[in-house]
Amino acid sequence: MKRKFLLSIALMLMSITGFSTVWVINTSGFTFSPATITIQVGDSVNFLIGGGHDAREVSQTTWNSNGNAALIGGFQTPFGGTMILPSQLGVGTHFYVCSLHNSMGMKGTIIVQNTIGIDENSTQASIFVSPNPSQGKFQLSITSDAPVEKGMVEVFDVTGKSVFQSEERNTIFDLDLTKHAKGAYFIKFYNRETTLTKKIIVE
Repeated sequence: MKRKFLLSIALMLMSITGFSTVWVINTSGFTFSPATITIQVGDSVNFLIGGGHDAREVSQTTWNSNGNAALIGGFQTPFGGTMILPSQLGVGTHFYVCSLHNSMGMKGTIIVQNTIGIDENSTQASIFVSPNPSQGKFQLSITSDAPVEKGMVEVFDVTGKSVFQSEERNTIFDLDLTKHAKGAYFIKFYNRETTLTKKIIVE
């Protein structure tokens, strides 16, 4: 019976994470171990931490000041930890702290890179969003070492549901999400040459 239960758990995790990597973060005293990891889009992070600790995503400003105010739409584990899925880990740096021991400097970072499927000769491009967080109005800018073709812009909520889609011909354009609920969203820009993603926060 126990073996069947463990097998079902393993199959469930495989179905959730597919062939992506599951990274593990532990604790050592009042520090996360490792405190900084670099992962790829689609990877998951499993916090296997003691019952006296949690992991709460915060803004960079809060992280720098050893605060613990939760980032709207950010991830939050229960005490003892849990699995953080790819839908909560968009491209960029995720700052997190233990909400009880933040003042002691118990914090870490997860750096998510979008390098899957990019060959060495492809155009290097990035997407910048300002302001972020905002109350729903964002300006997006695509920068590249070569001219960028027109592409599709799509916005997803944390469940993976598409909430906005538009074809854009310019490298600078505005996005209005003021009619959508507060929280985290993921912007995806794609064309024949590149795919870019960015996490944004509506507050």
